[in-house]
Amino acid sequence: MLLGSIIYLKANPPLEANGISFYPDDKTKRVIEITNFGLANINLENVLVNGNNSENVELGISRTNHMVVGAGLDKDPYITFHKINELEIHPALPLDELNELNEMDDRRIIKHYGLRTFGNEVPEKITIKYTYLFIPYSLDVDVTE
Repeated sequence: MLLGSIIYLKANPPLEANGISFYPDDKTKRVIEITNFGLANINLENVLVNGNNSENVELGISRTNHMVVGAGLDKDPYITFHKINELEIHPALPLDELNELNEMDDRRIIKHYGLRTFGNEVPEKITIKYTYLFIPYSLDVDVTE
């Protein structure tokens, strides 16, 4: 039973990348919207840019309906950026609960997550290493324009 559960979990990774932002004024900068479709929290371990460790990676969180992708991220007071291992990524909220929180204008709960990378090289592939239920995973995201 335990082996079957582990095989199922490995075959169905919970973290997905849903969108990418490109910046014409900074070719090294990317923002990836990420969502946890699992049932438990995700812990980010490391982020690689083109296979190399990157010190310029931040976990963005949004407490509004503004996703952590696109323009205006630094101007929105309800979007903040943190070290990647500072916060866990909670499972995505059901759509009806998300809509209810937006109607109530509740800005205490994190609604969206994203990763922001920037640095010295133009990224082509970003690899997100994380753990879910103590099992290590890796998500490769093609970030070429």
